[in-house]
This record gives sequence, C-alpha cells and structure tokens, in this order.
Amino acid sequence: MRAELKYPVIVLPKKDNMVYVYFKEKDLKSTSEELLRKLDYTSFELIDESGAKFKIKKAFKVKFLGFWGFNPLLKGRQILIDFEYEPEVTQVLLSDFKNEVLNRIDITKFIWKSGWDIIELKEAVKKSSSFKEIANLLK
Repeated sequence: MRAELKYPVIVLPKKDNMVYVYFKEKDLKSTSEELLRKLDYTSFELIDESGAKFKIKKAFKVKFLGFWGFNPLLKGRQILIDFEYEPEVTQVLLSDFKNEVLNRIDITKFIWKSGWDIIELKEAVKKSSSFKEIANLLK
C-alpha cells in the first residue's frame, strides 16, 4: 500500500534553509513551466502532518492551468505538476524535526523578523506538540 501525503505539508529544500508550508495540494503542485525546468525538485523533502517524510524522485507536468496556462497576473505559463516519490517513506521524530526547523529559523532569522520576535517563535516551536501545530506557526 502506497502512503499518501496528508496536508499540511512542510517542504525542506536541501539547497536553501527556508521552510515552506502548504495547506492545499493545489498550492504545492501549481507552478510555472520555467520553475519546473529550473528547480531541482529531487532536493526537496516533504514532511506531512503525520511526520511521514517523502523524497521526490521526479517532478512532471500534468496539464496547463486556466486558459492554456496564461494568467495576466503571473509570469510564464502556469502548470499543474505531480511528483513521483521514492518508494521508501520514513517517519521523522518530532524532536528531530523541531531541531531542523529551529536551525533553519536561526539561519534565516532576517526573514522571520518581519512577522515574529525570533525568541518567541523559537519557544513556540519548542512547545509545539505536533507537526500540524508547527505548520500553523510557520504559515
């Protein structure tokens, strides 16, 4: 039986220290043709609300979004993508996940400062009792 992502999903790219949170499948899988070509989706780790970690093997275009992918408000043709995941889905410990998020917050604190007091954010992450609670903090 194949595991399914349960939303919210937290994306941790290996090549940058940001933390991205997606609450809907459409938000995670909507992009542009240019980003599909540029981004290395295989470097993304997706962790769902249950702590299951999925690694992307391949990202591919499913269809154009809207009117043949054109949107006057967005740059480039918009597409819906899907992922082929590695067969092994691992379980992440909440404590390890908290440590990873706290480390990324320290590295990118200049971004978080606009919406949070960094010490307060780190304390809220430490006190969180679930992956979903952390996702709600970081949205």
